[in-house]
Amino acid sequence: MKQTMKLNTFLILGFIFFQNFIFAKEKKLNSNDVNSELVSSLTGDDLIFVNEKREKIALSDLKGKVVFVNFWATWCRPCVEEMASINELKKKFKDKDIVFVMLNIEADLEKAKKFMVQRKLDLPVYVAGKTVSPDLFKNVVPTTLIYNKEGQLEGNIQGMMDFNDPKIYEAIKQLLEK
Repeated sequence: MKQTMKLNTFLILGFIFFQNFIFAKEKKLNSNDVNSELVSSLTGDDLIFVNEKREKIALSDLKGKVVFVNFWATWCRPCVEEMASINELKKKFKDKDIVFVMLNIEADLEKAKKFMVQRKLDLPVYVAGKTVSPDLFKNVVPTTLIYNKEGQLEGNIQGMMDFNDPKIYEAIKQLLEK
């Protein structure tokens, strides 16, 4: 019995260490992951996203719209589990002034798009166009940032969330009405 408990403890600690080690070895969110020309003209703390067409989009370019940014990875089970509710939330706000940015931390647009297609999700995938401030992303996936129409951070949700929650819908609806 003692050996089994020691083995279980060892396995759990080993798994936690392995997961943290693997995550630490993931590609850093920086401009080296995409064509440096895309981000050369942008400075400051602005978030920069790169879409499937390798076009750059800055958070500051999206003023006038609510922006929903979700940091995720294909290997992240909580990320995968919340995707359906994000997809439903996006459908509820179809034709509204809201932009959904599914920011893949693996910096692999092709893999991310394939993931969405396989799961029949209508969510736009992006990678970071430059390093993301640790004030915004603390290496926790999933993390969701919600910005108001002025580009100010309204919400920073770390960990999995059920975005079908009526409180989330109402909060975003209020941001859209401002």
